[in-house]
Formats: sequence, C-alpha cells, structure tokens
Amino acid sequence: DDTKGMPRVSAAAPIATVLAPPMGTPPELAGMLLPSEAVTFASSPHWVIFVRPAIHVVVILVALATVLAWQLHPVVRGHHVSVPLLTGVARTAALVFAALLLLREAFSLIGRLMRYFGFRVVTTNRRVFVVEGLFGRRVTPLSNTALAGTTMWQGFFGRMLGYGNLALPPAASWTGTIREMRDPVKLY
Repeated sequence: DDTKGMPRVSAAAPIATVLAPPMGTPPELAGMLLPSEAVTFASSPHWVIFVRPAIHVVVILVALATVLAWQLHPVVRGHHVSVPLLTGVARTAALVFAALLLLREAFSLIGRLMRYFGFRVVTTNRRVFVVEGLFGRRVTPLSNTALAGTTMWQGFFGRMLGYGNLALPPAASWTGTIREMRDPVKLY
C-alpha cells in the first residue's frame, strides 16, 4: 500500500478546505481569495503615528503653563511686586486658544487611532489588498504588476524603528502614499 505513513483524509475534507478560508486569512478577505491564493504578509500602521500629536500636546501644555505661571516683578513706589504676565481678557484668550489647539490635537489623535485600527495592507502570492475602514470596510485589490513602479523609503528613525512609506504608481487602482507602515521592506 503506497499510502502507508500518510494521514487519512475523509471525502468531506476537500469540501471543508474549499469553504473555509486558509489559516491566517484576515476575516475581511474571507471569500475573496482565489483557490490557489494564500496570504503571505500583512502590515498595519506603525505606532509612531501617535508621536506627533503627543509631542504637540506636550508643547501646548508646557507653553500654556509657562505663560500662565510667568510673573513680572516691577518696582512700584519703591517696592517689588509680583504681577502675572497675563491677566483678565488676555489670560482667558490664552486659555481658549490653548483649548482649541488641544481640541485639534484630540481630533488628530482620534483620526490616527481610526487609521491604526482600520487600515491594513495584506499581500498574497498573487495580489495586494488595501483594507480600509474601522466600522465599515473597503477592500481594494491591486495586481502585482500594477505595483511594479512602487517606491519605498525610510528615514533615519524609520530604519531604527522599522517603519516606512510606499508610494504607489499612478497605474495602480489605489494611488497615493501608504505612510508609516510596519516592516516596509518586507511589504515592498
């Protein structure tokens, strides 16, 4: 018997493998892959996308604390007195301005959180899929030949931390730049 040492497979096994997606297939691609297609790599945005809003928030808070705590020490009638730099309307204007800047950074952070959890690039042995959306999904398949002119680049920190950018050529069905992705060399 030539099948000695081979695992036994029931007649129902081929049907189950056709209906069920391969192991490791993201749920948003289930049913979209060809029978001979298998996921080879998936990448999502790098955590570094949160650094810029965090730095902006820290700078705004430090500037606000500095301006509000600044004391002038003029000599009035022969005595040194402490007077705040900003009082009244100017102090209120500084607080409102800082609040608006912090609100802008909060919206930026929310947008980046949605991108972090809702954007992925998944590669298979035949195609590349750009998956967008957190609450809804938009899946754009790209053929490997359309990506032949893709440009990948990393800066100094990108090389150190393992993130980079990919610029897709105008011939691709999804054009633009995929920014701050994990493992860009492997994705490329």
